[in-house]
Amino acid sequence: IVGEVDVDASLDDPQVYEFRGRMEDFPLPGKNPKFPGMLITLTHVGKAPPPPKRVKGEKKKKLEPPMEDPTKPLIVVESIDFEGPVFQTWPPASHTQILFPSKLSDNEEVYAREVLQVFMERAFRRPVDELEVEQMMTLYEELRPRSASLDEAMRDVLAMVLISPDFLYLLEPRDQTAVDENGKQPLTDHELAARLSYFLWSTMPNEQLSKLAASGKLRDKTVLEKQVRRLIADERSWNFVKRFTNQWLDLSGLDRVAVNPEFYPNFDDRLKPDMRLETQHFFAEILKNDLSALNLIDSDFAMLNYPLARHYGIDGPLGTSFERVALNPEDHRGGLLTQSSILLANSTGEDSHPIRRAVWLLDRLLDDPPPPPPPDVPDLNTDQPDLAALPLKRQLEIHRTKSACMSCHQGIDPWGVPFENFDAVGLWRTEVTKPGAKKRQKVTTPIDATSTLPGGHEISGIDALKDHLLQHDRERFSRAVVTKLMAYGLGRSPELADMDTIDRLANQFAVNGYRLSDLIVAIVQSNEFLNK
Repeated sequence: IVGEVDVDASLDDPQVYEFRGRMEDFPLPGKNPKFPGMLITLTHVGKAPPPPKRVKGEKKKKLEPPMEDPTKPLIVVESIDFEGPVFQTWPPASHTQILFPSKLSDNEEVYAREVLQVFMERAFRRPVDELEVEQMMTLYEELRPRSASLDEAMRDVLAMVLISPDFLYLLEPRDQTAVDENGKQPLTDHELAARLSYFLWSTMPNEQLSKLAASGKLRDKTVLEKQVRRLIADERSWNFVKRFTNQWLDLSGLDRVAVNPEFYPNFDDRLKPDMRLETQHFFAEILKNDLSALNLIDSDFAMLNYPLARHYGIDGPLGTSFERVALNPEDHRGGLLTQSSILLANSTGEDSHPIRRAVWLLDRLLDDPPPPPPPDVPDLNTDQPDLAALPLKRQLEIHRTKSACMSCHQGIDPWGVPFENFDAVGLWRTEVTKPGAKKRQKVTTPIDATSTLPGGHEISGIDALKDHLLQHDRERFSRAVVTKLMAYGLGRSPELADMDTIDRLANQFAVNGYRLSDLIVAIVQSNEFLNK
């Protein structure tokens, strides 16, 4: 996808829409024998109807193109033009950022050394010493006589810089003579700048951050907080939102589940990226606007675009961009637990999977993952006709009668049953139809989402589960968010020595109204983040 745009032009007033793409995507004449020299084809991206079923013995018929759906808006494309390469000036900025204008450019060798010095410090995210530059200059001096120009020789030298471990990894070497009694050593200012930038931008520090590191001012508490908030407000923090939510909420689970078209013939697999984006935009909305992180459990709004709003049956945006949409009680949405990214990723692709959904909740939102099942314990076998015809709760009760299953499932199953009003693709339902005990028999049973949670709390359905989490599990949720964020920021799992800090930050997180930006500032200012 090169780009997306909402088209609101009329036939009487056509508009021009411009997209900027990469050179490797520029169309070239193909070798199509029917249409020699053809550059592009224009295809309607609306979902075509499934091919008709063939009757046994019937000759294969030529498929006719699907008729346009008169209820859907049509787009008339009058022309498509390609221009490129597009540079405002020559050489382009990407070239002059490396081979920059300099008073030393008259002396090739001196200029090459200056270019290398600047490039290496940027690539390694720290000052470089004379020996490091000299090693690369030696390579340059070997290549220059065989190269047509300085540019050509420098290209290979710079490539060597970019395969160096100093560029590929966040190296934080330790000086054993400078560690404290706990085995810790303060990060240098440049190491701190890199750690902070990769935490919130997933890329190297920009010029402002690097200058603060060079001046030795970055560790100042006030300066550091200001920089954290600047990085969060910057559009590059979307990299943090994407990577952190993927890691914390296991959004890659969407790609591991194939939706069975026999059960959901109207489901379009192209909706999966929008499902993932819904969760990411929802997290970003809470972060950027300093909303309470308790909205992750339950909220009165959702972040939707037209395809997802249509999937949920909610009146929402008319375009592909995600917008904040107010929710009504009858929408049965709000928070992470009702988002299709979570529900589909923790299903079978044919039906809900209460055990997977329960394990996800305990692990991701409460940081209390159940132990893995013993290797000799079979899964819940819903393929048996006699078992499949029973209501889900009865199936789980039978599964728990096995002594090897009882101890774990008593603490897991009650958390998954309240999700039962949502099918595999995250749509609301009040009953479920399954194969019966007899051949070709279908059995429809009403959904029973009542459950007794550990501790004796009786609830019914997803709304009651969210209320229970807000009333009784805020502390566990708060600690889970702190633990997951700290692990992401530090690039390692929490250790026993981190527990006191996690407890302190969790309490502070609650006192500050569960604001994620305040929590991120507190993590960055913690000893765990400032030391190595």
